[in-house]
Amino acid sequence: MNINWYLIHAKARQEGMAEMNLQHLGVETFCPRFKQIKANRCKTQAERKGPLFPGYLFVRVDMATEYRKVTYAHGVLRVVNFGSAPALVAEEIIHSIRARENNGVVVLSSSSSLKPGQAVLIDKGPFSGFEAIFEQELNGIQRVALLLNTVAYQGRIVITRDCLAI
Repeated sequence: MNINWYLIHAKARQEGMAEMNLQHLGVETFCPRFKQIKANRCKTQAERKGPLFPGYLFVRVDMATEYRKVTYAHGVLRVVNFGSAPALVAEEIIHSIRARENNGVVVLSSSSSLKPGQAVLIDKGPFSGFEAIFEQELNGIQRVALLLNTVAYQGRIVITRDCLAI
């Protein structure tokens, strides 16, 4: 058996449904959530839990035997692939996110202002030591989107701001 963590793309705003259905099928899931403040039509603000990675969740399975079960679970759009293979997620990334959890909610912190296009150094977490370009803030000042360029990967990542050396 080759059990690993994989990234799943859920249908729009159905992370919870996908997670519940996968768990019902006996699949270990992890859908990290954080507290977010939402304004409603009356402009009052309410605090609620939202997904840390909207549209995505993690599953821990043997993809060789459980692929169909995961792919066809209600609420799942697809298994994220890098090339032709499902995207493996390092155990350290899951541990890093879980280490920030408090009562089922990932605790996020903020830091100073960043400008789009600014070069930043990631000094904490699984991307520690990588240089990236700041793209934008997400959900106020709690998370940031970065453009990461490494030897084997070019893409956009979302991390908490406190992982940056500013």
